[in-house]
Amino acid sequence: MLNEFPETLFSIEWHSPSYTPAGSDFDLSALYSQRGGMYGVGGIPHSQWNGVQSTVGGYPNGNWDPMYSSFMNIYDGMVMDETPYEIDINGMFDQINDEVTYDVIVTMDADMSSTNQKVDIFVVEDNIWSYWGAVGIYHNARNVARDWVTTDGLDLTISSSGESQTFTGTFDVSDAWVSDSVKIIAVVQNYGNPKQIYQVNQININDMNPDVDDDGILNGDDNCMDVHNPNQSDVDGDGTGDVCDNCNDNVYVLGNINGDTDWSNWDGLAGSPVIDIFDLLTYVDMLESNEYSDCAAGIMDINGDGNLNLVDIWYLLQSIINGNN
Repeated sequence: MLNEFPETLFSIEWHSPSYTPAGSDFDLSALYSQRGGMYGVGGIPHSQWNGVQSTVGGYPNGNWDPMYSSFMNIYDGMVMDETPYEIDINGMFDQINDEVTYDVIVTMDADMSSTNQKVDIFVVEDNIWSYWGAVGIYHNARNVARDWVTTDGLDLTISSSGESQTFTGTFDVSDAWVSDSVKIIAVVQNYGNPKQIYQVNQININDMNPDVDDDGILNGDDNCMDVHNPNQSDVDGDGTGDVCDNCNDNVYVLGNINGDTDWSNWDGLAGSPVIDIFDLLTYVDMLESNEYSDCAAGIMDINGDGNLNLVDIWYLLQSIINGNN
């Protein structure tokens, strides 16, 4: 099934210390116990689907083919579930030092409460040809757990459409692993009850792109990771490069509601902000419609009382009349 549905079916194979093949290094006793404890694992083999549906037991001698129909029914019942989350994984594999640096970016395309929502990051090794002593056969072990990087889960704090949150970390690639088969698997899971998994994604560590925008600046150091900007210009010094800084702090100063400058052909860099009657009219329009642009929202509290209302418009008018801008 993993070969049949590579874009929608993901797995992590945890090995019980009691049944780990002799001579292998699959045994992650503490991590196995912690993960198994989340689902009340007792009988072996145990499969947990999306964190909410379990199957226990199998067929003799490792013959899983007869389970296909049962598993397909579960898969078909879940594959079309809606989710507000998207997961992107990127980073860099430093083969000299056997170290992986990763960024897991969770983005929302619909509103959803963040209560009990966490992000877990796992390291697995795929396609390990191993002797399975319990049944006396060799088999191809798929996505064997090698590390649970975030053993208590990382809190997901975003809850609104359009928001994103990035989780960054590192891990070492063991000499005992085949690096070409090592993957990162990231999961959004609710730690309440039931422990619903809402999104999963994976990437082979060799498929990560350390310089997404191909500007010669590695992702972790790039102030506009997705936009080509080799000069890294950041005129307002806020850590976001000019080419992707929609709210330049040298332009969007207090009162410059429409973000205009004295440059007739402003190209995204910092001209001198212009505060005039057009800002006043823009403020009135936004206040009446109760719709505020992302850049303007932070520079509309003219009198500093924490509220956006007619009082701010009065203060802005007086500032324009008196030339205090």
